[in-house]
Amino acid sequence: MKRKNLLSWAAAAALTATAGLAQAQDVEQRSLCVFDPVGANGDMYQLMKDYALAGRELGVDFRMRPYTEESTARADFQAGKCDAVALTGIQNRNIVRFAGSLDMMAATPSYEAERTAIAAISGPNAAELMQEGPYEVVGVIPLGMAYLFGRSRDNLDDWKKLAGQKVAVISNDEQAVEMVQYAGGTVVAATTSTFAGMFNNGSVDLAYAPAFAYEALEMYKGLGENGGILRYNLGQLSGQINIHRDRFPEGFGVKSREWVFNNMWDDAMRIIEQAEAAIPKEYWVDLDEEKAASYNEMFAEVRQSLFEKEVYHPRMQLMLKKIRCREIPGNADCTQDTEGGPAL
Repeated sequence: MKRKNLLSWAAAAALTATAGLAQAQDVEQRSLCVFDPVGANGDMYQLMKDYALAGRELGVDFRMRPYTEESTARADFQAGKCDAVALTGIQNRNIVRFAGSLDMMAATPSYEAERTAIAAISGPNAAELMQEGPYEVVGVIPLGMAYLFGRSRDNLDDWKKLAGQKVAVISNDEQAVEMVQYAGGTVVAATTSTFAGMFNNGSVDLAYAPAFAYEALEMYKGLGENGGILRYNLGQLSGQINIHRDRFPEGFGVKSREWVFNNMWDDAMRIIEQAEAAIPKEYWVDLDEEKAASYNEMFAEVRQSLFEKEVYHPRMQLMLKKIRCREIPGNADCTQDTEGGPAL
């Protein structure tokens, strides 16, 4: 990214200027494992460079390590091989359930709604909820809306047309499994490193991904001339930074979450907006009001089913419902007393 050239120069200058100070302070070296499907050249890894630099101000000198397979990064973190790790909320739900539940299916209808949610969980009132066992989520950034990519655009304008279609589903993503099965589709197990290739070579008919996958993972190959991307928010992905809490200074989590929200939101959103703008207009498939309402109703029922199965943290589910219903009060689930639990 062009902006990173300037940031890299500024980062180098800042490190040089503060080297003496850093040596004088009690700075602990810690490993930061970063999942990015593109590796060290990817947007997520580049954003984490900014975070690693800021870590010195909080008493931590991060040594970064890229991972292109998310399950491996998660496993290494839980095995103690990484002091900190950057994952998606979907994969984090089994580590810190509250924070991981942010990546709930079709839960926040806009980026402003997502910002409201991330602001809330980055604040002091959510501090205890951002911890679970030995782990703590110390920063959350947006990664963009997930869209449905189809090799045939004719299969996207009605969720009932998903019946019989093969859909690539990332391992451990229970909500995607629930949605595909509800619609009558066929779940095809995939990983973060294989789903795009499966879509491109025709092993599956459909796959869900944020906009950056169009170019970075070359999903335009699978779209070809007949494919399309449903302009409907299946859910918003987030990047979440986890730590082994006992390996970091006291109070690190509170300071880190505040820094991440205040300093990384704009950069992350700039990347998202650029990726969405880069998709050719002819690929987007829009829904009319009736079909959009039908999708909304389907997702409301899927979320309720997942709530009853205790997939999501109830307090996150209620908070997101309140945010969603303030923005779209006529949504299918906004008149129902469901997805309950105490708010923040």
